[in-house]
Amino acid sequence: MRIDPDYPHQDRAISEINDAAREFFTQWMVEQVADDPALAEKVVPDYVCLGKRTLQDNGSWLAALMRPNVDLVTDPILRIEPTGIVTENPHGSGDESAQPAGESALESERESLAEFDLIIYASGFHANKYLWPMEITGRDGAVLSEQWGDEPTAYLGITVPNFPNMFCLYGPGTNLAHGGSLIFHSECQIRYVMGALDALISGEYRSIECRSDVCEEYTQRTQAELRTMVWSHPSISHSWFRNPSGDIFILSPWRLVDYWNWTKEPNLSEFLLQP
Repeated sequence: MRIDPDYPHQDRAISEINDAAREFFTQWMVEQVADDPALAEKVVPDYVCLGKRTLQDNGSWLAALMRPNVDLVTDPILRIEPTGIVTENPHGSGDESAQPAGESALESERESLAEFDLIIYASGFHANKYLWPMEITGRDGAVLSEQWGDEPTAYLGITVPNFPNMFCLYGPGTNLAHGGSLIFHSECQIRYVMGALDALISGEYRSIECRSDVCEEYTQRTQAELRTMVWSHPSISHSWFRNPSGDIFILSPWRLVDYWNWTKEPNLSEFLLQP
């Protein structure tokens, strides 16, 4: 998962073992769709192996794409018309034959219309919008959604400056794309939160709040580590891991054993404690 800067074939892989994995998976996929070279060109990724979330497929997905009543269209969608979807036609041979009477014609020959009775609009989800659409207000009127914007950050993915007594489970930067259990991750977070609450109660404090400099240092360290990982490789032009600016704030680059060690108990010197 880590980029080897000395590997000479960065255009296709991040390391020797990553290149071997790419060759293995590519060969398997091409063998499944050997009778349709055009489909093979569409389904074989053009980015480094494991750079995006990997589809776990036993062959049924590729088999479905091979059915005679199925077409995989990867041309950009321009708009949705009353009768179907208009896509960009890079070959410039627009198809107006399906255009129903009374409807506006295709705007150019570089458009194609495919008619549908039903459209399932599966456009994904807001991966960067944590705790959304809740509106959470912290100290001095700080609004969590405004403080985060497109760059949600939290110390250890758990606690946020300006928001005393607030803790997150499965918060920013805790998604695991390199293996491991989110249940284990959540258990680490719960242990950490319980330690903070115990300190709050036993010390008779009114509030406990992560220091902003502590959170910022952790964020910078995490971002530096993420830049060495496969998800940040330049061959990946877009993915749901990235925010609109192309940066990654939802994934953890850390080893599970390190995260476990960091969350065994809170270091109270990293917090502002209000008596």
